[in-house]
Amino acid sequence: RKPYIALGWALCVLFLIILSSMGSDITSKHLVLMLTMANMGYVMADVAADGFMVYMAHREPINERGKTQTLVYATSKVGQIFINLVILLGFSGPQTNCPGFEEDTNVPCTTNPNIIARSEFVAEYPGTWCYMKCSNATLDWDISIPQFVWIIASINLISLPFYFLLKEDKAPREPLAKFMGDFWNQLKRKGAWQVILYSMISHITFGVINAAKTPANYVWLNLHTFQYQVMIIIEKLLFFIGLNVIRRWALHISWRKMIFSGSMLVTSFNLLYFIVVFDIWRNPWFYIFTDVSASFMYTLNFLAGVFCMVEVAEPGFEAITYSLITTASNTVSPLSSVISYQLLAFFPLLNTQESIATDTPEVRKQFATLQLLTILINLTSLIALPMLPRQKKETRELVAQGEVSAFWGRFALLSALTFLAYSSVVTFLTVAAHDVYGCFKILGGGGCSAEESAVPAYTLVVLVLLYCYGVNFYHSFWPIVRGQKKFQWSMFY
Repeated sequence: RKPYIALGWALCVLFLIILSSMGSDITSKHLVLMLTMANMGYVMADVAADGFMVYMAHREPINERGKTQTLVYATSKVGQIFINLVILLGFSGPQTNCPGFEEDTNVPCTTNPNIIARSEFVAEYPGTWCYMKCSNATLDWDISIPQFVWIIASINLISLPFYFLLKEDKAPREPLAKFMGDFWNQLKRKGAWQVILYSMISHITFGVINAAKTPANYVWLNLHTFQYQVMIIIEKLLFFIGLNVIRRWALHISWRKMIFSGSMLVTSFNLLYFIVVFDIWRNPWFYIFTDVSASFMYTLNFLAGVFCMVEVAEPGFEAITYSLITTASNTVSPLSSVISYQLLAFFPLLNTQESIATDTPEVRKQFATLQLLTILINLTSLIALPMLPRQKKETRELVAQGEVSAFWGRFALLSALTFLAYSSVVTFLTVAAHDVYGCFKILGGGGCSAEESAVPAYTLVVLVLLYCYGVNFYHSFWPIVRGQKKFQWSMFY
């Protein structure tokens, strides 16, 4: 695994250095493409490192298993907090936050009407508006994109030699065909495909958001870059604290109970947003408090899934099993995005920031209805809890039963590959040709024109929801309907 870890980070550093050489005037399309290539190197290193982490977790005493995982993720959060501090201090100035800002007074102000329309000083200072610090800028300085990229590249470059100090046992080389055949035998086990299906189903429904909330935050709360980055840093800090709390006191609590309690607490904090919607108290720091408090609960949901992965992954297949389950979980996010944006079609007053800014009783009513609808969809993710083993012991028992199904193994693998293909197509089209395809509803956009048909997007939404609820019903509740099992509330905890 060492060569893949080192090679992955080396590729990441290479693309970051290339990006930094492109200067500050790089187009958004090239910026995203270069970051995507750098991320490819990171993913290569991360997958290999995940396999190494599972390898170490398997060697922990069973009563302590999970400590290595939480330590690894906690360390990762420390790094994320550091880089978000750099973003906070480096991108809270006028160059980043003030449209059309010019530091050099010898450079004339832009005549671009789109930029001029966004400036708060044009009407009062038509000739000098671009040299003035706007209200969205908290600090007086900025760093450039090349400088920021160099900071990341330098840290990665310094860390490269240390990866060669990792100690791992050499394994005999195995023919690829035999390895994949053995992996397929692992994938056919109920313990593997059931966890993969649960990950996709729960992430789709729990990932649906109120797509109108982001523009509402800027209109109703005047949330600017500095506050947003503070919110992210506090979120990471709470995630770090949550990981360590679980590492010390909650390794043996039922994963279903963790997810259930976490989801209910997230719902409670989401309900507090109604205070903002109905103008009872519109304070950006109040919103930040509710949002970061919810992130602590997301920690519980996240860890329950990754703890289960360790028990499912067999020795020799740690990296490929772990990566398949995490890939299946992550590739469904564009589908959640499509559902989120298509819900806006039923609430026309929430489709633009300008209409939300009118803040009429009808706007508030539609926003509250959408907020409640997304909360209900999120809660339906709990219906899939019977598919998730309760703890390490139950997971090992499920694997030991030896129940296999080639059909459901293929179904889970085909589902993951289909979602991966859709996710890849959406990412490529919306990045490489954003101006042409980025607005299409079927790709998660708000629509390119009033005449664009919503039928394909609605069809996709219906099919995805039928997939989630249908698969879950078959595995969790159909045996009850047939009289093979009895319904018990303990199924959910």
